[in-house]
Amino acid sequence: MLIPTCYSFSESSVASSHGARCLSSEHAVIVKEQTAQAIANTAHAYENSGVEAALSELKEAEPKKPMPPETNLAEQSEQPPQARDAESAAQPNAEVSEVEIPSVGRILVRSDADGYDEEVMLSPAMQGVILAIAKARQTFDRDGSEAGLIKAFHEEYSRLYQLAKETPTSHSDPRLQHVLVYFFQNEAPKRVVERTLLEQFADKNLSYDERSISIMKVAQAKLKEIGPDDMNMEEYKKWHEDYSLFRKVSVYLLTGLELYQKGKYQEALSYLVYAYQSNAALLMKGPQRGVKESVIALYRRKCLLELNAKAASLFETNDEHSVTEGINVMNELIIPCIHLIINNDISKDDLDAIEVMRNHWCSYLGQDIAENLQLCLGEFLPRLLDPSAEIIVLKEPPTIRPNSPYDLCSRFAAVMESIQGVSAVTVK
Repeated sequence: MLIPTCYSFSESSVASSHGARCLSSEHAVIVKEQTAQAIANTAHAYENSGVEAALSELKEAEPKKPMPPETNLAEQSEQPPQARDAESAAQPNAEVSEVEIPSVGRILVRSDADGYDEEVMLSPAMQGVILAIAKARQTFDRDGSEAGLIKAFHEEYSRLYQLAKETPTSHSDPRLQHVLVYFFQNEAPKRVVERTLLEQFADKNLSYDERSISIMKVAQAKLKEIGPDDMNMEEYKKWHEDYSLFRKVSVYLLTGLELYQKGKYQEALSYLVYAYQSNAALLMKGPQRGVKESVIALYRRKCLLELNAKAASLFETNDEHSVTEGINVMNELIIPCIHLIINNDISKDDLDAIEVMRNHWCSYLGQDIAENLQLCLGEFLPRLLDPSAEIIVLKEPPTIRPNSPYDLCSRFAAVMESIQGVSAVTVK
């Protein structure tokens, strides 16, 4: 069994209050009670039937959450203003959002002013922690909260270590499920790995029963014991920044591929270009730091060729509005993107695609075209042929809301399954 060595779990117990934390709304209290019951069921299923049965218990429990009362607008409109004001006062800064859970569907989740966040509780990372605590039940009951934390810590550490060793398929990338999988695959320092996992056991969302509260408080106390000499926080932050960038690259890649499949090549190209540039920075640190470069390059190239054909078609209409639109596509997207490609290590496939685009526009020089088209061609053709003196300006695509791990994993599987030749998108 893997045993953490960086942080000492002493035999001295840490005093903690076993009173359940008061949440900011009746709904959150109900959710806590249901969560506690679900965890009890999970522990029982694990003891009797093993891990798969325990995970099934977790999934079966999820869709039973009641819809927050404030989402029913019809009922709200029928309430007198005083009642609505009183309800608002009782639920300060509560927010409701939607999240998709595999095998369950899209459900509403709530976050409260005191820090409770249902989406966090439903994430793969938190469910792994919850299951680990359930598996440490006997140790906790026999030896106390600190021993329970050690047992749960080892269980989750081992699970994630094994997950990181699994060979990824064309439809899945385990790095999207958990930050520690990314850390393990890239050989992050053990102190970084263990502090990250300890912070998950210290998450205040684990306030659903006495056992979890006790383990959470021990983990919080352990974190406070870690001094500057024990941990290089700059190194720690850098590893988490790299994982955050990896997730951003993944989101941009998936968004670009989804837009490409819908025929929205202009929007798709922006996401794919930025995904490629950010991914290149990650890959400089190691092959497991980013996604497979050839996937982004392939669909970036496809988008370029599609857009170039569209711009040329608009140009040939000789309609003033259409010609302007086609020239704008060239100036704002295609030419800046070509310059970025040329200024990096260019592949033969990319070079061939660029030559195809250049030759197409040069072919107009030998044709009898209108004078206004000749003027337009004379303005942008030099930029297309000689990017050396060009300052590259490419607008960043619209910001995307950070995706939950569940959403990212399901999107990844759906997109990769729908792309022809899935072998080409196997993650390194």
